[in-house]
Amino acid sequence: MQLTRRIEHVITMQLIRRLAWVTAGFTYLLVSLGVTVRASNAGPSCPDWPLCYGRLFSGHAYGALLEEAHNYLAGIVGILVIVLALCVLIRARQQRHLLIPALLAPALLIVQIIFGGLTVLWKSYSPVIIGHLSLAEAFFALTLTTAIMTTIPAASREPREDTFRFARLTMITSLLIYGLLLSGSYVFNSGASLACPGWPLCGAAPQWAVSLHLSDINLLHRYVAIFVGLILVATLIVAWRRRIFAPRQAWLVLAAALFFVAQAGLGAFVALPNQPVFVAILHLALATAVWGCLISAAALAARQLRAAPVSEPALALETTSGGRMLHNEIAVEKEISPWRRTLASYINLTKPHVTVLLLGTTVAAMAIAYKGLPPLGLVLATLVGGFMAAGSANCINCYIDRDIDQLMGRTQRRALPAGKVEPQQALIFGLVLAVGSFIVLSTFVNLLSAVLSFAAILFYIFVYTLGLKRRSVQNIVIGGAAGAVPVLVGWAAVTNSLSLPAIWLFAIIFYWTPPHFWALSLLIQKDYEKANVPMMPVVMGEGETRKQIFLYSLLLLGVTLVLFAMHTMGYFYLIGAVVLGGILLYMSIRLLRDQSKKWARTIFWYSNCYLAAIFAMMVIDRVIH
Repeated sequence: MQLTRRIEHVITMQLIRRLAWVTAGFTYLLVSLGVTVRASNAGPSCPDWPLCYGRLFSGHAYGALLEEAHNYLAGIVGILVIVLALCVLIRARQQRHLLIPALLAPALLIVQIIFGGLTVLWKSYSPVIIGHLSLAEAFFALTLTTAIMTTIPAASREPREDTFRFARLTMITSLLIYGLLLSGSYVFNSGASLACPGWPLCGAAPQWAVSLHLSDINLLHRYVAIFVGLILVATLIVAWRRRIFAPRQAWLVLAAALFFVAQAGLGAFVALPNQPVFVAILHLALATAVWGCLISAAALAARQLRAAPVSEPALALETTSGGRMLHNEIAVEKEISPWRRTLASYINLTKPHVTVLLLGTTVAAMAIAYKGLPPLGLVLATLVGGFMAAGSANCINCYIDRDIDQLMGRTQRRALPAGKVEPQQALIFGLVLAVGSFIVLSTFVNLLSAVLSFAAILFYIFVYTLGLKRRSVQNIVIGGAAGAVPVLVGWAAVTNSLSLPAIWLFAIIFYWTPPHFWALSLLIQKDYEKANVPMMPVVMGEGETRKQIFLYSLLLLGVTLVLFAMHTMGYFYLIGAVVLGGILLYMSIRLLRDQSKKWARTIFWYSNCYLAAIFAMMVIDRVIH
């Protein structure tokens, strides 16, 4: 009887898997056809909705046929999604990793269809078109995730922590691609495509085509594309290094990188005044392929994590002993030159994964203050100075905490505990970076930004690291102010002053910090106990920590809405802030009710994405208005 049930289950899962992949394929066709409708301006060919001229088949011109084909394909996808959701609900409801995306997809499809109708009824209103595309891409990601979750993951010897880090990196890269997709849609729908006839630089914009505002929008999209491309290259390097453990994930990221290069090349032709329609269509279709490949790689990594759960003690053992042995074996197989090893060790001291997020908020604050893209030279100088300042603070922090870093599994592989850099050399490197950041910012930006950066370094070292970290349960709350200063630096770099909106940007990061780091502290509570660091779970218990995460998430939502109340941000930002904050609040409620570590890990991951997304929405809102 058991054998019969297993066979039935295997057959059922095979059918669900095939249905899921068919649904994902049709969804990609639907998104591509929707792009074709928009690029060819076929939407207005059918003045009513969901029918066309009140008929199922209008028999009108080419544009109407395209719009009708898009509507009927949406109907087919809708049927497939509903059938898939019912199959999963009936036959695989116990598999929550599969059930959740399968049930979310029909709900999102309904909202997307409503937006599709509004694009017709409201005569291709630009914000509605962008919203329609954003929902379509999110829907495509859900169908892909559902299909991936039906697969059987291959066994892997990779340390669980490394798999988790790759999943997080790939998801962050995916979200950046998602933002790039939406910014490209805004460039096309606002008429900014022709604002810069040159490529990759803007060139002399023709007076008949555009305004300076539109050329700023176009240039901003190009610079964002360069930044996202560099992040994608870093993701590819990480994926390729771990291809021995996860070859499918490595090949997916490689495919994403190749698609990205191809669509970036097509971007040069989109800037031409008389480019063929298919160029814009292929440009966005390839961007969607990049998005799909990265989502698939992230979902595969998540599936790999789901397939081999381990306990917290086992995780610590694996990431310290077993993980180090595996890395040593790889190092033996692949020799690394001494200068590269030394360079990597010094870069490790600057905590680049933290620094990148800080620099992102700095650039966002500059764009918000400038209401567009600031001069490139100013941006580069601020980024160089900001990187040196953040790197200095992190480096000196590593020097001071090298004793407790040796005790914690999460930090044992850092350069100082691992013996890759001498402590005195690390301290000198940190001091040189601090002085260099002040010189760069004061010389090429302004004195106010230099003073703010230097003050942040001093605060992080003396107030947080030396004063609070080992003495107070409020270490993260007060110490988080140092991580919020980069937005003030970005604002000051553009305006050479500080105003109330800049203070509220500071407040958003300040109140974001506790939920983010307390979620992490729930995951590595035993590490903090070993190192005698008075993080909240160690001193006040997990229950109080979960409660505080909820309260700070609620407070953060309120703080983000103040920018709209001050008329600094518009309705686009308001919707984004409510949705993003609502998701964080929902997760914090689930964390209160569920005593496992699952929701703590989810909040820690999502909070990174939250900060990047809400600042991206601020930039878009300011550019739009």
